[in-house]
Parts: sequence; structure tokens; C-alpha cells
Amino acid sequence: MRFVDEAWIVVRSGKGGRGAVSFRREKFIPRGGPDGGDGGDGGDLIFRANPDLVTLYDLRLKRIYEAKNGQGGMGRQKCGKAAEDLYIDVPVGTELYELPPLGSDGPARVADIAAAESAGLEAVLAGDDDADGAELADEADLPDDGELADEADLAEDAELADEADPEAEETDPEADAAAEAALLEAASKAAPQQLRLLADLVEPGQTFVACHGGRGGKGNLHFASSTMRTPRFAQPGEPGEERRVRLVLKVLADVGIIGLPNAGKSTFIAAVSRAKPKIAPYPFTTLTPNLGVIDHDDGVRRLVLADIPGLIEGAHLGQGLGHRFLRHVERTRVLLHLVSAEDASPEGIFEAFDVVDEELRQFDPALALRPQIRVINKIDLLSPEELAERRAVAAASGQKVYFMSALTGLGVPAVLRAIWKASTPEVKVEAPVESWPDAGPDGGPGAGQDPA
Repeated sequence: MRFVDEAWIVVRSGKGGRGAVSFRREKFIPRGGPDGGDGGDGGDLIFRANPDLVTLYDLRLKRIYEAKNGQGGMGRQKCGKAAEDLYIDVPVGTELYELPPLGSDGPARVADIAAAESAGLEAVLAGDDDADGAELADEADLPDDGELADEADLAEDAELADEADPEAEETDPEADAAAEAALLEAASKAAPQQLRLLADLVEPGQTFVACHGGRGGKGNLHFASSTMRTPRFAQPGEPGEERRVRLVLKVLADVGIIGLPNAGKSTFIAAVSRAKPKIAPYPFTTLTPNLGVIDHDDGVRRLVLADIPGLIEGAHLGQGLGHRFLRHVERTRVLLHLVSAEDASPEGIFEAFDVVDEELRQFDPALALRPQIRVINKIDLLSPEELAERRAVAAASGQKVYFMSALTGLGVPAVLRAIWKASTPEVKVEAPVESWPDAGPDGGPGAGQDPA
């Protein structure tokens, strides 16, 4: 299944059922009076965090989610049935942001946007306005040359249309879809503080009611009074709510593994956990974040590691895979920064670290200040003399740098100990405190003891 960490949908709650207008009609009961029942409440639309989900891919396949409407009231004081709530399951760690509404023609615009996105709207947003633009129109629907209307007739029809509706303007559905998708793209690139955060679902089973269902209308039974014996009206059900929601998935991990491409991040997470990421001797092997779990020897503590796709210089400008996956390390407590020994020369051993640190600052200055564990990986490719030279340079700089080989396991235990120390507090077992007898009124040694 594809890993999708961002999606947007339109959600609507159900309408309330209409109250009934009814009168009691029975034999031997004249003027029975009103007996119209109330309408049922519409269903709520609720987001629910599901720990079994890891992607938002299913929400890309369906854009509109609607809860059912409440049932209308009936005669003989029968109330309509309330609609069931609609639950939308999302992965744990999903953030919900509110986007601007689509307007009255929302369903049509959603369909146009979805079709435009699937037809390759990325080329249009990139500036290629003419890219396959003619292919969007179906050639089978175009009339033949002999069936084209006369230009004079077309001009006359246009003048009549302008006179009938002078304020009418021509609209292009494809242009509207492109404009709406461009608005969505701008909203998706906006900083979180520019959008209103609705909820952050970080606990399994946590729920958030995005749209409340409309209340059912009251039947005419409620409007009978001494001055109005036969009310012939009832309340309509209240309309439901509608929202356009942007969903952003940020995986929940304790340690984020970052670094340049081909630094051995996937090899490390596969060596210390049961994760099975793709490993190959070329850059950008990891295209989506991978998660791995490690357990401590005490049997109490547990850590979740997140392997983030590699960053290159200029990632904040869109080069390589960009830095959109860095959102998945925003929740981490510590960063494990890996650099391949091939990229760490003795003259510039910290240059590779500085490249990734600069990309972190471009993405989020607070993320660049997070505690880091710096590790030089693949020391099995170095000779003993080259390794000793790099160790001496790192020691002279005064910065703590670990050396390991995730492939052979050399130095991995020391890195794991550093991870446990930086990310989780040690479990301290305190000695039991001796209990002293309570002091009685006299304060004597036998005070506070029960009499024999």
C-alpha cells in the first residue's frame, strides 16, 4: 500500500428529520387533536484514531463523507429514528486542519478537482498551462466540421445571451478546478499557524467530532395550546454542518534518524529492530518513512525509531525528495544523525553534518535545536589508519561523535546506549523507607499502638 501522509476531504453531518403534522383520527374520539411526532437527529461525523492504520491512502480515493439524515416524525406521536454517527478512521498522529469551504457547488468542484489531480494537474501547477490541455476534452463529443454553426448565427446567439443576462460570465470548469487545486496546494504549503488546527489525534481510540448532526424538528404536538387547538405546522429539521478538512500525518516516534542519502539509515534500523526496509547501494532507496521498535533490557522501556528519507543540499528548494518528510520527526525527542564514512573526510569531518543541519533550520528552526547524536557510519570501509585519523579530528573538536558499522555491528551497542540515555530517563529503584510507629498523645514509644 502506498504511504500517503497528506490528504483533504469534505465532511458533512446529517440533517435533522422534519417534524410531522398529524391529527388523531379514531372512532368515537372527536377532535382528537395533534399527534405529530418529532424528527430524529442527524448523524455526527467523527474522526477516530486507529492504531492499525499507517497511511492516509484510503482518504485519497474518496473525497466526500456524509453522515445519514435523521428520520422524519410520524403520526400517533411516533418520533423519527436518529441517524447513526459516521466514523472516519485515521492513523494515530494525524492532525486535522480546517480549509476554506468550497461553496454551494461543492460536490461538482470536488469531482472536478479530483479528476484534474488524477489527470496530472501537477504539470499545470508547475507552469505548463498547455501541457496536454487539449486532451482533457473528449474528441468524440466534438462536432464535425460540417456540423459547425455559421459564424453569423453564433455571433447573434452571443448577443442575445448578453442581452438576456448582461452580468453572465463564461466559466471554464477546468480552470476552476485548476484554481481550486492551486488554492489547496497553497494551503498545504502554508505554515501550521496559518491554518486553524481542529484536533491532534495522538492517542489510540481518540475521537474528534468534526461536524455535529442537525437536531430533529418538533411535531405539531408541541404547538397545541388553549388558543391554538389545531396547529397545522411543524418545525423542519436543522441542517447539518459541512467542513473541508486537511489531514496531515506525523508519525509518533521517539528517535528520528536523519542524514544524507546512502548513509546507512535503513541498515541501522534493520539491524537494531525487526523493521524490514528496502536496502540497496544507491541513494534515495528509502522513499517513505520506516518505523522500528527496540526494547530495553529492563523489559520496561521501549523506543520507536523513524527512518526518514535522505536529505541533500537544497532540499528546502525542492531538490531531491525535498524536506516534506521532516514533519515526521517533529514529535521526536532526539535525532540520530548518521553520516557515511565516505562523506566524512579528515579535513571536513563535520561538513556533511552541517549540510543536513542547515536544511533542518530552513524547515523549522526549533527542529535544528533538538538534541542530536552524531554518528559516522560504515567504518568498515576505512582502514585502521584512516579510522584513527578521523577519531583524532573528532576528539580535537570537542564534539561527541560515535563511530560504528551498522553492517557488521561494530560500535552499535555504544550508539544504542547513547540513544537510551538521551531519550528516556533511567528507571530508578528506590530502597523502601522504614515505617515508624505513629506518635500518640504522649509521644511515647508505645503511643499509637492498638491495646492488646
